[in-house]
Amino acid sequence: PPPRKHFIAAPLGVDGPGGKLYCFALMQPEGYERGLLKWQQENKVGIFGCDIAAVYSNKEITVAPDVVTEVVNSTLKCGYGGDSGTALNAWIFIAVWQKVIEVGDYKKAEWVVKADPDAVFFPDRLGRLLAKHHGAGYINNCKYGMHGPIEVFSTRAIDTLADDYKKSWDGKAPKTCVTGQHFGQWGEDMFMDQCLDKVLEVKPRPTDSNLMCEAHCDCAAWYWCNEGDDVVSYHPFKSIESYKNCLSNAIGGSSSEDTSATSE
Repeated sequence: PPPRKHFIAAPLGVDGPGGKLYCFALMQPEGYERGLLKWQQENKVGIFGCDIAAVYSNKEITVAPDVVTEVVNSTLKCGYGGDSGTALNAWIFIAVWQKVIEVGDYKKAEWVVKADPDAVFFPDRLGRLLAKHHGAGYINNCKYGMHGPIEVFSTRAIDTLADDYKKSWDGKAPKTCVTGQHFGQWGEDMFMDQCLDKVLEVKPRPTDSNLMCEAHCDCAAWYWCNEGDDVVSYHPFKSIESYKNCLSNAIGGSSSEDTSATSE
C-alpha cells in the first residue's frame, strides 16, 4: 500500500458557490456512529463542514458539546431484503424526513444533504459540483439510481415533499408517494428517488457520478479515496482511523511511513 498520510485539516464548504448547504445524518443511538460523528464535529469535516449541520436519532443524545440530536419518532429498526439484501428502511426515513420538515432549518439553505455517518464527505467539493447544476430539482448520484450514502436535494424538492406530507391525515407520511408506490422491498434511497422523480415530478434530475464513489456504483478503488479532487464522497468508512485515512488520501495530507497511528 502507499505510505500512510496524516490528516491535517479539510476545507470547509460554508458559503460555497452552489449555495448554502443544510446537511444532516441519521445516527443509531448505539454503536459506532456516535463516536464517528463526534470526531467529525471536532474536526469540522463531513456534515459539520456545511453551513448548517444537524444529527437526527430516536433519542435525545448529546453527540458533541454543540450538537444535540433532533428526535425522530421511529425505532430505527428494519428488515433486510430486496434485490441486493439492503436495509428496507423506507418507513424509517419517512419519519426522518417528517422531522426534518417539522424542524424547518433546511429552508435556510438552497440545498439539503442527507449523508450517512460512514460516508467521507467533502462539502467544499459539493459546492463546486452544485454550481454546475443550478436549478436542478435534485442530483442523482449513480447510473443505477440514487444511492443512500449521500443524497442531495434542492430546498424546492423538500418543499414539494412537505406539501405531500400535508395531504396525509396525520401529516406523518407523504400521501401520494406512499399510496402510489409498492415500496415494501425498497430502501429509503429508492423510495425517495421514485417519490420525487416519478410521483411528485421534481425536475430536472441530473446524474453526476462525481457525487459518490462506492463499490455498489462501480467505483472499485473507493477504499483508496484518491479518485480526484472533484469526487464529493467515499463510502463506507466505519472506524475513525479508516475515516481519517480516507480524508488524508483524498486531500493529500502529509505523507509518512508511520503505520503505528493509534487506533481510536
